[in-house]
Amino acid sequence: MLTQSQIDVCRNTVSPNAFYHLVADALDRHEELSVVRMADGERKLLEHCSINPDGILSPFGGLTEQWLTRFGVAGIPRAILRDRIEEAAEECTWLAPSLSGLTQREYDTYGLFRPRDRYVDNFFPSLWDDEQKAQLFKQAKHVLFIHNSRNLADAMQNRAHAYLGVKVSYLPLSNWVQAEGVIEAAIRTDARLVLFSAGPASKFIGPKIARAGKVTLDIGQAADRWSFLRRFEQEKAAAAQAGRLAEFSKRPYEFHNGERKEKTTV
Repeated sequence: MLTQSQIDVCRNTVSPNAFYHLVADALDRHEELSVVRMADGERKLLEHCSINPDGILSPFGGLTEQWLTRFGVAGIPRAILRDRIEEAAEECTWLAPSLSGLTQREYDTYGLFRPRDRYVDNFFPSLWDDEQKAQLFKQAKHVLFIHNSRNLADAMQNRAHAYLGVKVSYLPLSNWVQAEGVIEAAIRTDARLVLFSAGPASKFIGPKIARAGKVTLDIGQAADRWSFLRRFEQEKAAAAQAGRLAEFSKRPYEFHNGERKEKTTV
């Protein structure tokens, strides 16, 4: 049974589809909007760094050195990590705590930050379909992707150009020390929609970049769902059915529209 506060959270959480319309409207109006997602990793790190603010973050509580490196927090001073997580949550337009936190304490981030009148369903990056994502790309005309994978960025750039005629720029971010430089570079671009997967120590880039009149979405580990892989697989299946799979495999994006756009990096 839910408590009254948990019921209130459910009643005041904006659904993925409703939030989609708010994002699209912000793009139309050229208004800033930022959303930051919080879950078990942020909770565990924030609690640990609040209790032990001095020194450099080291493996603890099942978080290995490999995990710290993967999520971009290896070598960060604990006080800086604490401050960055808090800044991300406090400064964003929309906070999206994991709904799993309603019933599982390790995911509960609602009480860690100032209460909001409205929250966003944390799972929106995975629940929006390709048609919704494509519409946002077309509205923005230029999308900036911030992530640690050049290969994923290549796929998104090529597919967005081939299928949608939309430019995607890329900024690499794999470690907390890169965050400030990424903010400066992102603000300099004319990209209106910014998608980022930044790890706990760099989520604060979202609100900072948004202040330049951009829409910034924390899509986290759902980033691969934004590369239009389903459309790519449909094109591949159509090529196979037409007996042109070898041609497709050699030049997949030229197979689609006879034109390949060079990869763009800012």
